[in-house]
Amino acid sequence: MSIQQLAISSFSKYLLGSDVFNKIKDIVQVYQNSSLTSKQKREQAIKDIEDAALGISSWAVNLGIELAVGYLTSQTVKK
Repeated sequence: MSIQQLAISSFSKYLLGSDVFNKIKDIVQVYQNSSLTSKQKREQAIKDIEDAALGISSWAVNLGIELAVGYLTSQTVKK
């Protein structure tokens, strides 16, 4: 795990909780390489997060998505 991933992961888990961040990260990863537009990916991820009933507010959903994208992008760049 890179220092960037460690920082994002630690910050996310502190703000959102470990389980919530891991679930958001899994949902975002499903759409990351799809042919959908960025807007469509975000809309579908938000729908999936709401369907998972994670019980978090919209600001936390948006923050979680952005942090998950940053985490996964830094993981991809490392490879």
